[in-house]
Amino acid sequence: MSFLLTSTRTIKLFFVHSNSRDDQKLRVKLEPHLSGLEPLRVSINWHKSQRLAGRDWKQESYQHLNTSEVIVLLVSPDFLAEDDCKKITRRAMERHNAEKACVIPVKLRLIDNWQATPFGHLQCLPDNGEPITSKYWPRQDDAFVNIVGNIRQEVEKIQEGQQQLQLIREQQKSEIFTSINRFISNHSLNQIIRGINIPIFSVGIAASIIGIAVLLVFCNSSPQMQVNNLLIQGQDKLDRRDYQGAFEDYTEAIKIAPKNINAYIKRGHARHFLKDYQAAIKDYTQAIKIAPKNVNAYIKRGDTQYSIKKYQAAIDDYTTAIRLSPDLANVYENRGFVYDKNLLNKEQAIKDYQKAATLYKRQGAKDKLN
Repeated sequence: MSFLLTSTRTIKLFFVHSNSRDDQKLRVKLEPHLSGLEPLRVSINWHKSQRLAGRDWKQESYQHLNTSEVIVLLVSPDFLAEDDCKKITRRAMERHNAEKACVIPVKLRLIDNWQATPFGHLQCLPDNGEPITSKYWPRQDDAFVNIVGNIRQEVEKIQEGQQQLQLIREQQKSEIFTSINRFISNHSLNQIIRGINIPIFSVGIAASIIGIAVLLVFCNSSPQMQVNNLLIQGQDKLDRRDYQGAFEDYTEAIKIAPKNINAYIKRGHARHFLKDYQAAIKDYTQAIKIAPKNVNAYIKRGDTQYSIKKYQAAIDDYTTAIRLSPDLANVYENRGFVYDKNLLNKEQAIKDYQKAATLYKRQGAKDKLN
């Protein structure tokens, strides 16, 4: 029954760079290396310069920005200085934080105080943390190979997730067809055919039509299908900053499936953006009650606790997340920040910062927390 499945879709990559001559030269050198990604079914798009005449470059770029799974920022001092690059970065990080895209910063040239950039906490490329133009890359081709190789790994990770989802859908549809076959027994099918005067030679066609009709009704009325559609709609509205609309979709999903963890966490996101922090905390708490080991729920609740200045509560949630997943360098960093800036516990803050630095180093992020 795999003919009803949607095949793995093309992964969209969006590259953003400044209009400086130096950055343009590096972009030209990088572009040929990207041809190695073509067998992976990727679509590669570039941020268009506003100097292009007769083209709505801004609309094209933002369309790619809002629909790409991977957003690669080619960072340089010029990139950080350009207003348009700043706007694109803000939107890219919004999508990254909403888990709708993966942002990959690439160091083209030396940047002062990298950690202070909006993406300073992310793993950058090349993966040794050194800019392409630095002495650490005497052959720039080696740096470009490193960058493309890491991008390939991210694309393959996304495709693996798609394949797993496809497998789940195939299993679900197989179960549906099994139920249909049980429902339409030979006896009941013969009764249906005689009742509507279908010639005997058309029995096979009739059976197929009836089976598909039942399948469509079953799928459209399935509670799980309704919940999935609502979650997709809600995420789309979150991406478009329609937080109230997203809240309503997630609320409807929860009515249908009161134990859907994802619906509670996502509604918590919507409520956080609506600045209804107490309600957001309730949603994260409900998700934790359903799945006490859901690390993301603790992290998000900790972030929201911090927003309403409940610093010790934020510490408690970060601590639980660390206990469940001890390699979360960014959570150690967040907890250290709360100890440092709000609870004035310098000793514990230093311990957390050191632990975060150790984990970042182990994970190849040498540039973090230097």
